[in-house]
Amino acid sequence: MKSVYFFIVMFIPVIVITTGCNKEDTEPVGNSIEIRILEPVADEVVGDAKNVHLHIEIEATEENHEVEILLHPSADHLDKVLDYDEHNHDMLVTFEQDVDLSSYPAGTAFMLEVAACLDHDCENKESAAVEFFIP
Repeated sequence: MKSVYFFIVMFIPVIVITTGCNKEDTEPVGNSIEIRILEPVADEVVGDAKNVHLHIEIEATEENHEVEILLHPSADHLDKVLDYDEHNHDMLVTFEQDVDLSSYPAGTAFMLEVAACLDHDCENKESAAVEFFIP
């Protein structure tokens, strides 16, 4: 009888601990973000340099935190045509704006960069970029 009691006292806690709830299995994976640059598309030659339409969607599984959008000539990242920053906790952030790039020479390549913070402290980011050209 002592050996049965010993078994119960020694092995039941081990079984309970190993079959208990595993936090890794039950916790959500975490926030993820999908950045969709809808206009312009990569390597596109836009139709009208005077009226270039930018259309971007940033969708999070939980929430967005900080969104940054930067537009500049590919050859000069310091020449910021657009430098947009928004703190927003919505699951979907939509950005649409028309920009006038007609003051740049025909054929100029532009880089549209988007970054979104996965967490409030912005320790992790998701980013996307497209390069396009004016006629």
